[in-house]
Amino acid sequence: MPALPPAAGSIAGGIYKVQIFYLAARNTNPKAPVKDALWFATYPIIPRVGDCLFHDGVYYQVERVFLYENMGPGWYADVEVSFYGRR
Repeated sequence: MPALPPAAGSIAGGIYKVQIFYLAARNTNPKAPVKDALWFATYPIIPRVGDCLFHDGVYYQVERVFLYENMGPGWYADVEVSFYGRR
């Protein structure tokens, strides 16, 4: 199967810029972070629903992904995460 070319506007090698946000009010786990969080990251693929991400010592699970049709340099997706309490 041939490799797919990098998306238009992506950094060399197929790196995708995403914005990740965590809403504390949606989590009932007592160990979950109590403050909302927003951070930016780059990945070789856009994270998918169910994937786990590690940030600032905490594991998060991807709940929703909002993709953008990107015709130039910029963000490719917004990723909503929740606290992932299992290890």
